[in-house]
Parts: sequence; structure tokens; C-alpha cells
Amino acid sequence: RFTESFPRQWLQLHRVGAFPPDASLFPDYDKWLEQSMVQETTGYFGEVFSKNLQLREFLVSDWTMMNPRLAMHYGLPRPEVSSLQRVLLRPEEHRGGILTQASILSLTSDGTRHRPVHRGVWVSEAVFGRTPPPPPPNVEPLAPTPSDQPKATIRMQLESHATHATCASCHQKIDPLGFAFDNFDAIGRWRTSEQVPGGQGISPPVNASGQLMDGRSYNGSEEFKQLLAQDTDRFAEAFVEQLATYALRRVMTIDDTAQIKAITVASQKEEYKLRTVIENLILSDLFFKR
Repeated sequence: RFTESFPRQWLQLHRVGAFPPDASLFPDYDKWLEQSMVQETTGYFGEVFSKNLQLREFLVSDWTMMNPRLAMHYGLPRPEVSSLQRVLLRPEEHRGGILTQASILSLTSDGTRHRPVHRGVWVSEAVFGRTPPPPPPNVEPLAPTPSDQPKATIRMQLESHATHATCASCHQKIDPLGFAFDNFDAIGRWRTSEQVPGGQGISPPVNASGQLMDGRSYNGSEEFKQLLAQDTDRFAEAFVEQLATYALRRVMTIDDTAQIKAITVASQKEEYKLRTVIENLILSDLFFKR
């Protein structure tokens, strides 16, 4: 039950399918695919748990959990059996870890298009344990590209939108966390150009490069994930906070910070293996004296 319910809470998997994809844009999307997306993520967490792998596997890996429906969606060789199973991935398949799984990429979209800002907010919450402030009231939504203008990607529209002083400070922090996944459409399929309704000219190429607030730059989701993996200590502390929130059934406060850090430090000795992290939480005063 834990390996099913915790990742659903931590990764917000209840939002998968909340905005059903437009059938005219994504005719191949069906309930079996939607269920397979969630099963990949919960199955992936279960595999990390059963094998007692390091937390780093959630960020970067050369494997995932796959069934034939998901393989077809990803354009990968179909497994011979219908059940979910662990499969090895090649670098050119653009997967590995949870960040590029279709469940995550679809829950941060709206059924018609990907949403880089929402993807950035999700990364901030799930990976860094930080919820960005809400946008100011009366922010104008992105308008469709006018028919007499060249086609523009969502990123190009956002970059123009973020020049406003009221928007710029937050967008500088959030957008680079979402732009890394612009090679994936609203249902998590890989692409190199963005299909833009309206406007003139050909579909513009995707730009999935960016720079983090600390100055480190990346080009594409794989380099971005590697940057995150370089800061496993920060990810581990955020993960412990998520785990404690689940276990204690309450939001962590500043009074819990010292104990969360202590659990993280104790887990570092075992290279943040998942079962070790869980055991250290359960044996801590934070859990015992809840």
C-alpha cells in the first residue's frame, strides 16, 4: 500500500487525467495509456523500494518500468509480455528517472499544450520541496499566435510575457525548471518541433536549454537531470520532508527543520538508499513523538 499511495501524494499523480487531452489533437490517448502512465511511476517507485536503490535513481537512471501500451506511446520496442516490467533504456530514448515519465509530463499540461511554468512549479515542489508564490491577480493568459504573425512557441511567448516587472522575478526562478522538458508534448511524447496553432510559417524548433539561478546551464532534459543529481543532498532533504508529511499526516513546519536535517545526514552515510531513509525517519523522535 505504501509504494502505491506515497508516490501518488508526493508526485501529485491524482492530477493525471484531470485535464483529458483533446481528442482532435491526441487521438491515440486512451484510458489504458493513462493507467499505464501512472503504473510506470508507481511501479518505478516500487522497484526502487524493493531493490533498496539510492534516491538518485528518481532523478537519473538507465531503466524504467514498461508495458506494451507505454512502449508504443514512447516509440520504443514493445515488451513480449503484457505486464509491467523493468526495461533498460538507451540515452537516445530520452527517458530515465521520474522527471521524463509521461505521467509527470501530462499532469503538468492542460490537455491541449504543455505548460513550462507548471512543469517548473512541479519540479520546485517535488524535487526542491519549495512551493513558489502564486501569480499576481489579473495576469493575462498567453494569447494564440495571430494569424498574420510567425508561429511562436510557448517558450517564446513566455519570454515576452516575463519581461513585465511583476512577472520577471518569479519567472526567472521557475521557467528554467520547466523549459528543460520542452522536447516533450502535453502527453509526454518526444518531439523536436512544436506544433503551433495559428500563425504563419513552419512549426518552430524546440529550445530546451536554460540556466539555473546559480548560473549552471543545460541543453535538454538529460543535462538538466544531471545537474539536479549533482545536488543529491538538497533533493534528499526535500524527499525526507515529503516522506515525513506523508507519515505524520501534517505539513512540516520550521520547528521540524532540525530533525529533518538530522534524518537526512544520517541517511547520507548509506548514500541515501530508500529503505535506509525510511528507517531513519521511523526511528527518529520526529516520528516517535508525533
